[in-house]
Amino acid sequence: MNQRLETIVRQGIPNYFGTQRFGYQGGNLGEARDYAARKALPEQRAVRSRLLSTARSYLFNRVLAARVADGSWQKAQVGDLLAFTDSRSFFPAGLDECSDPRLAILDLHPTGPQWGEGPSPAGGETAALENTVADDESVLRDWLVRAGMEHERRILRLPIGRLTWHYPESDILQLEFVLPPGCFATVLVRELIDLVPVGQTDSSCVF
Repeated sequence: MNQRLETIVRQGIPNYFGTQRFGYQGGNLGEARDYAARKALPEQRAVRSRLLSTARSYLFNRVLAARVADGSWQKAQVGDLLAFTDSRSFFPAGLDECSDPRLAILDLHPTGPQWGEGPSPAGGETAALENTVADDESVLRDWLVRAGMEHERRILRLPIGRLTWHYPESDILQLEFVLPPGCFATVLVRELIDLVPVGQTDSSCVF
């Protein structure tokens, strides 16, 4: 456990959207798929916002899962779009940007898509992956486009600020850390233990 925590301090964790975004048993995604298949939008604004957000989060998680699988989520590659931890703006990565020292200290990160109108603004292998995921989920992608969503970006890795830990008892681990706004502690806990709510099975809609 200590070794895992030390690794998290050095490299952060994958910045997945957590289970709360998808609802019990991934029910929000099921609702989103239903509306998307009918090319319809919920009339209630709150429901519409929730389901569109769920669909975007699912596409992002699929891209991130692919980059975790090939080991590229922690490093910039030519064609990536880079962003700072607390910034919504992004810029393209060329050879020089891929060796920016701010990547190593977790200030600067590769990003993934929050899907909206138009193809991925990334380039190279990054764009190929993102467009492949979007093409595989073309019904959801087209639904987001018809809804007028704009393409945004989200950092692929989440730095865990001021992470410390100790054991008040031999079987109790106490953590202290700081997360950027909008992030949930459950995503960190998931990296340490097999975290699934009671009565709920893990679902591909999340990770």
